[in-house]
Amino acid sequence: MALLRYGAALAGICAGAAWLPAQRLKPESLQEYSCYVQSAEARMASRPTFLTIDSEPRRLAEVERGAVHTVPGNGPNPHKISGAMLYDWIGTVFLPGVPLDRVVRMLQDYDHRNQYFPDVVASAKLLCRTGTERFGFTMQIKEPTVADSENDVVWERVDEHRWRCRSYSGDVREIGKQHGYLYRLNSYWRFLDNGRGVVVEGETVTLSGEFGSVMRTLGSLAGVNPEKSLRRTLTSMREAAMKPREFPGPLEGLPACGEPVRFTGCRQTSRR
Repeated sequence: MALLRYGAALAGICAGAAWLPAQRLKPESLQEYSCYVQSAEARMASRPTFLTIDSEPRRLAEVERGAVHTVPGNGPNPHKISGAMLYDWIGTVFLPGVPLDRVVRMLQDYDHRNQYFPDVVASAKLLCRTGTERFGFTMQIKEPTVADSENDVVWERVDEHRWRCRSYSGDVREIGKQHGYLYRLNSYWRFLDNGRGVVVEGETVTLSGEFGSVMRTLGSLAGVNPEKSLRRTLTSMREAAMKPREFPGPLEGLPACGEPVRFTGCRQTSRR
């Protein structure tokens, strides 16, 4: 009987997630998101260590033993902005015995991203490429909601032991009913070869609609959870990089990408 009651309650919760209200993105929400992004990027650029976890030796040791570590990127989540919610999470994983160039080669293989991240990516297609630094691709994601997005990526090789990249989504379009689960997704990645493998750190800054605590709980139970999505992405990255397979390089013959997307003066300027 208790099991039946639990099943009925769970069914009610899942049904409730279907009627979470659709929302429209307000101009002031996007403006405040842009301002937050610029502040977050300034914070990342000014920190004294390459990885945030470098200042936490105990947690770094846990990660090297196999843990996937996540923490809020800038105080408790969600951050309240006008008509929306913003989430900022940092996650770290260790890829033991994996060369740094192998990780970069895998992540720059955008056409096969759904094979490397099957839990979070349904499909992906590379649209443009400029050298090994600039990529533009479309992607349909499964988490934190089912949606299509166009993405602008810039890679930078810091030195022979370190790479970093950032990815900006354009307008995110949910498949089916527009709940407002996800409007924007920025991600920032750092990769460090420490001689035993690669430490990967990712920070995601996401923008979603404005939901009360009950609606956020329903959304989380339905799978709309930026922290969980980041953890799954990191776990999939480790599994894919450690499998015995070859990763093709980026396709040749693609058009060059335009100017990178930039956030300036609390506004986003498009490459298009």
